[in-house]
Amino acid sequence: MILIFTSYAVQDAGVQLHFVSPDPGAGMPSDWYVLVGDAELAGATNNAQLRQLVLDKLNRKLRAAGGIATRLDPFIGQSVVI
Repeated sequence: MILIFTSYAVQDAGVQLHFVSPDPGAGMPSDWYVLVGDAELAGATNNAQLRQLVLDKLNRKLRAAGGIATRLDPFIGQSVVI
């Protein structure tokens, strides 16, 4: 998926980055937002590290990297009683 970085908003918790996909594909949203926390930003001391940080966050969000989706999908539609 192609994403274009369109804007950012500085927030109390960090910086929210806004990306838009001109052709997201069926069932996928056009707008994607990633929040980069202040501590993460401080750890990225150069442009290459910042770019990799953002790519990692986008990859996690778009592709549910790390097996997150596989583990959470079975719970969709289930109810809980508290």
